[in-house]
Amino acid sequence: MTAARITVLALTGALLTGAASMHTHLEKAEPAVDGTVTAAPTQVRLWFSERPEVALSGATVLKADNSPVAVVKLAATDDTLSVGGAIPVALAPGKYVVAWKTGSRDGHVVRGRYTFTFDPAAQPTKP
Repeated sequence: MTAARITVLALTGALLTGAASMHTHLEKAEPAVDGTVTAAPTQVRLWFSERPEVALSGATVLKADNSPVAVVKLAATDDTLSVGGAIPVALAPGKYVVAWKTGSRDGHVVRGRYTFTFDPAAQPTKP
């Protein structure tokens, strides 16, 4: 392999890595990722690595079997790196999935999922 070809491959890899890192990612959530809460959560709040695009943001709370429980309308919060919204129904004890989406500054929609458990008898996990 020639030196020019190696240089081109190295630069291509660096550019692709840089483009991928431009996408926002979830930094923190309430209820916490893989956490346990002892009281039924009434809201979802998501913190990202960069300012989320509120217009592209949304979340759905699902049961562990992926059946939908509630759509959460996310809005801006007092922290520019987060969005949040009310869970419009009372949750029963159990394991839940939060499926979320938001936009990156480059316009791409980024999606993710995480789980939490609502167990009134458990010791709560720290956020």
